[in-house]
Amino acid sequence: MGWFSKLLLPGRLRTGPTALLPARPDPKTLLAVAQLADPEARTDGDDILAGGARIEPPVELTGDVLAKLGVPDEDRLWACRIAAEGPLPVDFFDKSMAEGIAYRLGGWSLCQGEPLDPAEDDGDPLVYLPAVPEPEEILPILAESLRHADAVDTERWPEGELIEGVVHVPVRRGRVADVYAGADVLVTIEEGHRMPPAAQVRWPYLTEIAIARVSPVARTEETGGEDAELADAASGDAADGRTEEVTSADEAQGALLTRAAVALALADGLRGIAADGRGFQLAEADDVLPGRYA
Repeated sequence: MGWFSKLLLPGRLRTGPTALLPARPDPKTLLAVAQLADPEARTDGDDILAGGARIEPPVELTGDVLAKLGVPDEDRLWACRIAAEGPLPVDFFDKSMAEGIAYRLGGWSLCQGEPLDPAEDDGDPLVYLPAVPEPEEILPILAESLRHADAVDTERWPEGELIEGVVHVPVRRGRVADVYAGADVLVTIEEGHRMPPAAQVRWPYLTEIAIARVSPVARTEETGGEDAELADAASGDAADGRTEEVTSADEAQGALLTRAAVALALADGLRGIAADGRGFQLAEADDVLPGRYA
């Protein structure tokens, strides 16, 4: 069994990155999930090679091993360890691969002893673009895709301009080129990103790309973009004078689907690639939901 001995297995899996899954994944399903991140992913014996990472075949874990991994409440899980093909992973792609597999198959990821439920951190949908789009290219798409803003928040965006219900803020500072905002969705255009595997396949002649990041407009800078505080802008009548937060799972899921639909519209209109926050491609809005391939 090599390193799959009861002595070495927990330590190797705990170091990770590892996807812990509730059921043994079918090899074809696992390959299909990997190809969402790298369209050129392929099998190599029992392993799958994707984006410079090697996805090792699933291993069944039972009570004693799970207890050593700090998962005492599960009787059985299946573990897929992700190993970098080179001396170092490229942009931590092996970690995002483990999280992406776990997200789509309804499991957990484990890296350096820290378990993560990816469903609790769905991330922002992205659109890979070959170049920063001009305002006249992107504004008509957003005007049809976003719920319109009524006015410019001049305190937040003193240079913002309201155009057909979309606030355009030309930033041109650091990596951020432009910001566009509707009533509840914010689109940030960032330039100078390294090429993820999906973009390398589409644009092999490029050395860097632009990214459109689709996030909630009410997310504050103080949260660092990690906690999505989604305001229910439609009601506007919080009895206690505070902005009502979206707390139910259905509302949060609906907001995520809305952002994914915006990403798909941008990808279609600008000939880009829609993906989730971990770089797995989206073909339809529902693909952004956890457990999609479970």
